[in-house]
Amino acid sequence: MRINFLTILIITGLSSMAFSIGTKHINSAIINIPDSLYPSPNLVVTYHTKWAKNHYKERINYFKQHPLSQHDIVFVGNSIIEQGGDWSKRFGHSNIKNRGISGDVTEGVLNRLGEINYIQPKAVFVLCGINDLLAYKSANFVVNNTLKIVQKIHEQSPTSKLYIQTILPTDKADLVAKIKDINIQLKNKATANNYTVIDLHSLFADSNDLIKSTLTYDGTHPNEAGYNEWVNFEKHILDQLINYPTK
Repeated sequence: MRINFLTILIITGLSSMAFSIGTKHINSAIINIPDSLYPSPNLVVTYHTKWAKNHYKERINYFKQHPLSQHDIVFVGNSIIEQGGDWSKRFGHSNIKNRGISGDVTEGVLNRLGEINYIQPKAVFVLCGINDLLAYKSANFVVNNTLKIVQKIHEQSPTSKLYIQTILPTDKADLVAKIKDINIQLKNKATANNYTVIDLHSLFADSNDLIKSTLTYDGTHPNEAGYNEWVNFEKHILDQLINYPTK
C-alpha cells in the first residue's frame, strides 16, 4: 500500500507541475456580483440587429452564471472577442476572461460595464466599433462612445489598466476611411484619457488597409492564424500584467 500511496503522490505532483507550467494560475477571489450590475433584460440598444438583441440577452445570462473573479483581466467587445474563446488558454494565464458579445456595439458595451468594474479588474482590453459602422454610425460617434467607456472604467475602477485595441480592417473598401479615422483619433486621444493603444489594425492590414486574406475566414473575423498572430503580438503585455502587483 505504501508503494501505491507514493505513486499517487508522484502522479499528483506531476499533474500539478504540468498545470503550473502550461497555465500560470493566479489566485482570484470569487465574489458575489449584484444582479443589478448587469443590464436589465428590458434594455434595448436601438441599433442592435434583431439577432444581436437576442444574443446580447443570452450572453448576459451566461455571464451571470459564470461570474468574474476579483482582479481578473477582461477582454470586452464584440464577436471578434467572443470568437477568441478561451483567452486564458491562448495566453497561458488562468485569469483572463472573455466578455465578448457577437453583434455588440459601443453602446451595448457601455451598458454592461457594471459587472466588470465591480470586480476591479487588473486590466481591461477593449475592442469594439465595427458593428457601429455597419449600422451606419459615424467615426466620431464610435470615438465618443469609446471615450465614454474609458471614462466609466476610470471612474468606477481607477486602478485598472486600460487598453484600447484599434479596430481591425475588413475586406470592405468603403469602410477603410472610417476605420482609419477612428483609429487615428483613438491614438491621438490616448495620453489625455489615460489609456494605452494596441494597434491590432496594423497587424491585420495589407498594403490597401484591407484585412489580410490569410488572417480571416470571412473578411471581418480572424481565423485561427489571425488569433495566433494577435496573441503573439500582445503576449508580452499579458505576461507583464500577470507579474504586476494588484493595487
